[in-house]
Parts: sequence; structure tokens; C-alpha cells
Amino acid sequence: MTDVADRIGNVTRQRYEQLVTRAKELIAQVARAQFALGDMALEIEPMRSVGGSMPNGTDDLFTVTESLQMFADDIGVERRTVEDWRYTANRWPEGRRKEGVSFTVHRILASVADEDERWAAVEDAPFNPRTGARQWTPDGAQRVVGQRVDRPVTVDEKVQAVADLTRDDEVAAQVATDLLKRPAVTEHVTPAEKVRVVTELTRDDTVAQQVTTDLLRRPAVARTAMRDDTTRMLVNRAQFDNSHETRDRIRERTPAVRAIEHTIE
Repeated sequence: MTDVADRIGNVTRQRYEQLVTRAKELIAQVARAQFALGDMALEIEPMRSVGGSMPNGTDDLFTVTESLQMFADDIGVERRTVEDWRYTANRWPEGRRKEGVSFTVHRILASVADEDERWAAVEDAPFNPRTGARQWTPDGAQRVVGQRVDRPVTVDEKVQAVADLTRDDEVAAQVATDLLKRPAVTEHVTPAEKVRVVTELTRDDTVAQQVTTDLLRRPAVARTAMRDDTTRMLVNRAQFDNSHETRDRIRERTPAVRAIEHTIE
């Protein structure tokens, strides 16, 4: 009986390796086909400089978009796919295309602006820790050009992925609430950042009043706070204002008090 550890999906590891080998052959064929289609699109509509005209100087009967749309319709694909083939084929002229590297990787690396850097980049495949070999993957190519990867690995990549997923304020609020409930998370937040977060969360006066009341009920916090001259002065001023407000309310509710004060005066 075959050990489960020797199976990948529903096939044995040996069969899996056979399928990978065959798949690589097919991917190479697909890449050649996609580059050939890109070359055809380039023949129909050569790449032009911004504001440039046709190389032969003749007037256009169709716009670039119209020509590529017609080509896409006639071969049964989306125009964006044709534009993708055309762009990649233009960035990787024949003779610079790396055999064994997928069209997808070529397309990602096409964003390297400098040609010499682009030619050098495709020759320097990154190390894949899973396979223990140097090989191209879409994520590896995206790291080279500084794009967001599909499967984040490093802390920076994971942070970027979270940032992208929490652009919606409602989602961000829920995620932040859940994270702040994890003690292990808050332990890694610096005191300065904690102060900043608390400040942001207590901009609402009602929230600030409740938080301040709760904090001053902690003797150690109250003692430390009262050592600050400004804080102590403001607390004393608040006590005076509260006493003044209390006296005013008593005068309004109890006419006899006003009469007594008038008599005293």
C-alpha cells in the first residue's frame, strides 16, 4: 500500500513528477504560441511612441483599439488578451525570450524599464525554498519588480496584503477590534503607538470621559497623573467648576436658599 505521505492530491509522487514534466513541455508550447500571437498583433499594430503615427506615414483607417478588437473578435478572445500578448512580445523581442520560462513570468518582468536589466533579470531565477532550486514563479517575478505577490511570505508582504484587504473602513474597524483583543498582539505595540491609538479612539468626548473615569479609578494611574502640574491644575479647576455648577443648581431648585443668601448679604 502506498504511504499517504508519498501522494500528492490523488496521485503518487512519481506520477506527480511525470505530470509536472509533461506540464512544463505544454507550458513551453503555450508560451511560444502566446509570443507568436503577440508578434501577429504587433504586425497588425506596431507599438508607437506617444503621439506617434504609423511607421509608413499613411493615415489610419482604424484606430489601434479598433484593429486589435477586430483581431480579437476574429480569433475568439478578449481584446485585453490580445493587448497583453502584444505588449509582452514587444518587450521581449525574439532572441531575448527565455526558453523554459512561462509567458506569465515574461509578462511580469516586462515592467522592468531598462532593457539590459530586463535581459539580466530573466537569467537570474530566484531560489525556491520549497523545491530547493532556482526557478521562476509568478510570485518570484512579482518580487523582482516590486508588485504585490499572491502568496505573501515575508512580514512586509503580509502587512501589504492586510493593508490591501482593509482599505474599506468597516472592514478595517472590525479587524482592528479583533486584533486588539489579542494580548500577544498588543505586547508588541510600542508605548508611543499605544498612546497614539488611545488618543485617536478617545477624540469623542463621551468616550474620553468614560476612559478617563475608569483610568483614574486605578490608584497607581491616579497618583502618577497627579504628579503632572498641568493635569493637577486642570483637575482642581474642574472640581471648582463642578462645585460652582452644583451651587447654581441648588439655588435654582431651592428658592429658600436664594432668600437666605439675600438675607446674609
